[in-house]
Amino acid sequence: MSISAPQRPPRQEVPPSTLRGFAALFVAGGVAGVLVGGIGGRIAMRIAALTARDAAQGLTTEAGATIGRFTFEGTAFLVVAVGIGSALVGTVFYLATLPWLPRRRRWRAAAFGGLELAVFGTVLLDPGNADFTILGRPLLDVLVLGSLFVLHGVALVMLVEPSGRLVSSVARGDRWHARSVAVVTFVAMALTALGAVALVARANGWAAPVTLVLLLCGAGLLLLDRQGTDRRRTRPITRPALRITGAIALGVLTLSGATGLVDAVTTIV
Repeated sequence: MSISAPQRPPRQEVPPSTLRGFAALFVAGGVAGVLVGGIGGRIAMRIAALTARDAAQGLTTEAGATIGRFTFEGTAFLVVAVGIGSALVGTVFYLATLPWLPRRRRWRAAAFGGLELAVFGTVLLDPGNADFTILGRPLLDVLVLGSLFVLHGVALVMLVEPSGRLVSSVARGDRWHARSVAVVTFVAMALTALGAVALVARANGWAAPVTLVLLLCGAGLLLLDRQGTDRRRTRPITRPALRITGAIALGVLTLSGATGLVDAVTTIV
């Protein structure tokens, strides 16, 4: 009678941790913020200056810059300040709206780019900004500046997957690498919390509580999904309530932002 050796249970692949998933998102948000928000913003301003009327050359813009003059200090400040700001706010907004975005990456990128333009477009496309009159090319300036929001949203979504592979490759090294990823992610999470505060603070009037509702609903759904929470441990109404309430908040913000954007663009042009 032969006794067979006990067989080892099949090895199960450990899914990427929630921490690494957030790390990938932070990397994607940071790269998109610097490339599109910072460098892309500087290129957009340069295009506006080069295409401005001859009479506008040498004049001072509302931001204190001289039209036609290129300085390293101004470029560095724009890349750092705008890049970091757009990275934090963009990452928070993506996390908040992710449960309602399409599953297919390309459609999700296009939808998120459109959402960023609708909700945040009037930050740059402000009809009260005299620069549109000074530069003398309002339609071109609107198209160039408006495209930054769409490009930023698309870049952020498309960079999440390669950022995830990068984070995984770094974390697969020794323990020092894995701990470094964890530390950097915790720091990024703290900075993103500041971005959430800034996102709510920038909203005016009734938009502030609506934005807060969207953030809370999005965070709740993401935590339920990423932690693999057993559906039996949550009330049946929890997920539908969060999804419906968040969808209403997102719809209100999008409709209000799109209406304001159309009004701003028609006034500028």
